[in-house]
Amino acid sequence: MKRRHFLQAGALCAAPAFGTAARAEIYPSRPVQIVVPFLSGGTNDLLARIMAQSLGEQIGGSFVVDNRAGGAAGAVGAQAVAAARPDGYTLLLGNTASLAINQSVYPNLRYDPQRDFAPISVIGSSSLVLVVNSKVPARNVAELVQLLRAAPEKYSYASAGAGSPLHLAGELVKYRTGTEMLHVPYRGTAPAYTDLLSGRIPVMFDNTTTAVQHARAGTIRALAVTGGRRSALFPDVPTLAEAGFKDIEVLVWFGLVAPRSTDPAITGRLSTAIATLVRGAETRRRLLEFDIEPWGSTPEEMRRFMASESAKWKAVVQRSNIRLE
Repeated sequence: MKRRHFLQAGALCAAPAFGTAARAEIYPSRPVQIVVPFLSGGTNDLLARIMAQSLGEQIGGSFVVDNRAGGAAGAVGAQAVAAARPDGYTLLLGNTASLAINQSVYPNLRYDPQRDFAPISVIGSSSLVLVVNSKVPARNVAELVQLLRAAPEKYSYASAGAGSPLHLAGELVKYRTGTEMLHVPYRGTAPAYTDLLSGRIPVMFDNTTTAVQHARAGTIRALAVTGGRRSALFPDVPTLAEAGFKDIEVLVWFGLVAPRSTDPAITGRLSTAIATLVRGAETRRRLLEFDIEPWGSTPEEMRRFMASESAKWKAVVQRSNIRLE
């Protein structure tokens, strides 16, 4: 389900009536923890802090961010929320990895996103950008594909970690274009850029917010963004669809979920509040600063979206034979 379908579906519909749910009538009566399964300072953390402040102002009460980094693409923090009491006071700010990809790449994952969480809302999404070292003789995606087909053994692509959206974006592009590149995973974006800028690695998929500074410096060349529309940070860079590859779309999306069995009146109230916030001028402005396109969805819309994303990435993982411990 694409963003426009959320907008057409009436995400601002009223939440369930609270008269029949005493917990929802007084919610929140104590601080609500928004667990971020990553270190502070990243996009997930910054988004969680924006939403914590905004939700507190919108519905009252206190929302606090709890960083629980532990590796495995957010699996540790996500598992903690899945096992928490379903009272609405422990929430997860998850993303594409923790809510759609992890279950396919980690065979021993201790939670199932669709079984163990009560969806609240998809908050927003951002594109990735396909970049090459400035010395790579490709000015667009079609030319890069020609290079890959002519000499597949010559090209590799970097990512900030195996099993990440940045990794799987490369696998999806390879499959859909009939090309080959060796995946080289790094422990984070910084070491990946060291080799990309030096020319040891010619290709990379990255978040627009970190790639833009290198693109402006002229050390890398952006060929395409992976979402359905152009990025505000790369207004002159086409989407993959505009570049002639209409069946490839990769979004890094962010959503709020609660432990399963959480009162629907509570998740509905939070969903309605988020939908109001992301359409408001101030929260929208803050999200767009990080190149996050505001969405807003109902819990049921998020449930369907998570299912479609999980199926999409499961197929990519199986074709690429990716299994992580």
